[in-house]
Amino acid sequence: MLARLLSASDRRVARQTFWMGAITGVQLLGGLAQLAISVRILGPEGFGVLAVIIAVASLIHRLLSMPGGDAVTTFVTRAAAEERPQEAARVLRFTMAASLGMSLIAYAIIAVVVLAASRLLGIDDAHRNVALMYGVVGVFLATRTESLAVLRLSDRVSLGLAITLAGVLTRVALLVIVWLNGGGLFEVVLAHIAGVVVGGAGMLAAATLSAPRAGIPGLLRSASLKVPPDVARFQTGVFGRHAIAALAYNMDTLLVAQFTGAADVGLYRAARQVTDTSHYPFHSLKDGVQLQYSKQWYAGRGAALRRTTLLFSLASFAAAVAVFGLLAIFHQPIARLFLGEEFSGVAPLLLIMLAGAFALNSISALTPLPAAVGRAWPLLAAEMGGLAVFAAGILWLVPVSGAEGAAWANTAYYGAIALILVPFIISTLRQSRRLRQNP
Repeated sequence: MLARLLSASDRRVARQTFWMGAITGVQLLGGLAQLAISVRILGPEGFGVLAVIIAVASLIHRLLSMPGGDAVTTFVTRAAAEERPQEAARVLRFTMAASLGMSLIAYAIIAVVVLAASRLLGIDDAHRNVALMYGVVGVFLATRTESLAVLRLSDRVSLGLAITLAGVLTRVALLVIVWLNGGGLFEVVLAHIAGVVVGGAGMLAAATLSAPRAGIPGLLRSASLKVPPDVARFQTGVFGRHAIAALAYNMDTLLVAQFTGAADVGLYRAARQVTDTSHYPFHSLKDGVQLQYSKQWYAGRGAALRRTTLLFSLASFAAAVAVFGLLAIFHQPIARLFLGEEFSGVAPLLLIMLAGAFALNSISALTPLPAAVGRAWPLLAAEMGGLAVFAAGILWLVPVSGAEGAAWANTAYYGAIALILVPFIISTLRQSRRLRQNP
């Protein structure tokens, strides 16, 4: 019945959404298992040290990251539609080289920070080498988005699931061995790195082998990184967007801590952890539909593009109503079940923050549209506007209302991003009426 109701392109989107969702599910379950084992190995003090190391490395890598998955999806699709396979290969090489280069710069900064200011960060001299080791995680993950984009283009996302599962199982299995043998922080970090190496190297190898099927022949036959100017501009916008998103992701906790006590910070962070998790299913939908948008745009199939946006925007809206409606109804028992009675104050914060999460995720199927047609600056503008609203909300509301004020600022952040993106989405759909289908 489903095959008769959906076109071939819609079935491809649904299939890729399913596989991307499965990858997200494996990562979430693996993360929970990793957390459960790590805290038992390290105890509160050791896990606190690991948390600081992870926070420092993650923040620096995120600030300097330049993921190229969107560029590969968009501009390799364009090159294939316009029969320029050499350009497709250069786009992939350029994005991978940029991502890897920025990750190496980030690692160099991590090394300087750890060696020069480890005590200020709460990292003892005895743990410096461990912090330096953990910094390489970002290097091995640098080309993950590009590799996944190639697997989506070649319709081999199921292979990405197998590789992700292998990496997660490697990490969890090694952590179990460390636990049983009485290991410590050094061995835990080695287990993390081993899992990332398996996943990162596996994804890169799979992408290289799948490149010809994705319309990217001769990937290894040349070292040329020359790309059209709009590709470089697009990646510059991606860099700015991800840097701003990294600031927004980490800024709120630091600012809330300046105006409230540790208890309010803990309640807010716990509530945000729950709402952040609720975003993950919608990421899979966005990844699944973006490739189809690019294919239809560069093939000149405006009517098909509008049909796809309508179908999957209705799906994302219905999913958002179901997910956030259930969370709103059961927010109190969910808070007690997952966080315990001492975090009962999370429930009202969660109810506030669900409004912003719903506002953005209800249009999640439409948010990749600007990037899918080669426009990075609408997403950059949305992140900048959202960050400004977020910071203003925290500075205004938190001194007065504490954690509840931070929750309202978080909702305003996601709501602002949604409101800023809507005009750009409408403009893109209007332009699709003027597309001419390629012969």
